[in-house]
Amino acid sequence: MSVTTNVGGYTNTINNTTTIQIWDNEPATTDRLDRQEFILPASFANQVLTSVTITDSGNEDLSRAAFAGLTVSTCRAYVAAEITSSSGKIVYDPRKSIYLQDVTLTNAGTTAVDGPLFFILEDLPFGVTLVNKSGATGCFAPIGSRYVVALPEGSTLAPNTTVLVLMAFSDPSGAAITYTPLVAGSLGGLP
Repeated sequence: MSVTTNVGGYTNTINNTTTIQIWDNEPATTDRLDRQEFILPASFANQVLTSVTITDSGNEDLSRAAFAGLTVSTCRAYVAAEITSSSGKIVYDPRKSIYLQDVTLTNAGTTAVDGPLFFILEDLPFGVTLVNKSGATGCFAPIGSRYVVALPEGSTLAPNTTVLVLMAFSDPSGAAITYTPLVAGSLGGLP
């Protein structure tokens, strides 16, 4: 999480997941423009987006909202909201000179989830490389985030069951290995 303090003592919190600072004209004024990303569930895949409503509940002493632009993606992957993730401790394997981490994905829903499921690592630090066979996101921002196939196509994850994914990282820079996890499913497309 990063925090930007505006002129006049107001603090604006940007979590770099759902809000990402894209423009700031500090210190001249208190104006700032954030990008917010809203990913609709798979049930919206066959529907048509007809309107977007923005509600501003601020006043002259509080933040004011402004709608500056809209990008709509027709990605055939979706956030698998019923799948939870739990990440184990990152440990160094000196024999292979890599860092390892177990990630557990659990179907917390009431129905089975069909594969493929993708485990996406958003905001992986510069200098840290995912060693696993992986791809780069083309639909989910930030574009280019690395992902692994956690559950292959043709597989199913039943309710209250888990799948274990072993993550492997190369980190010659010595940077702290951090990322924001996201699990995506597919309607015939890649994340």
